[in-house]
Amino acid sequence: MHRTVAGLAPAVPGYRRLLVRPRPGGGLTHARAGLATPYGRAAAGWKRDGEQLTLVVVVPSNTTAAVHLPSDPDEAIEVGAGRHVFHCGSGQAAGGSAIMTSSTQV
Repeated sequence: MHRTVAGLAPAVPGYRRLLVRPRPGGGLTHARAGLATPYGRAAAGWKRDGEQLTLVVVVPSNTTAAVHLPSDPDEAIEVGAGRHVFHCGSGQAAGGSAIMTSSTQV
């Protein structure tokens, strides 16, 4: 469930690079997942409010992540260690742009 609904998975073995690709739908309004990696805790969580989706991604030190938002699932946003908050369309409707509202680097 953490890989599919919350969208948190390793991009390479050992979690040195993460892949975050949440898949909202099925009547769910929110999901969260966290994992203990060799580099620290990684987490991803999203909340849908109508057609607006807020995604929070926590990337541990010495790790990077490719974040794919539901509003543009083919485009990856590369982030480093820290806490990152994104706002975008929920992916239920076509189009929409993403906004990263905060990013705290570690």
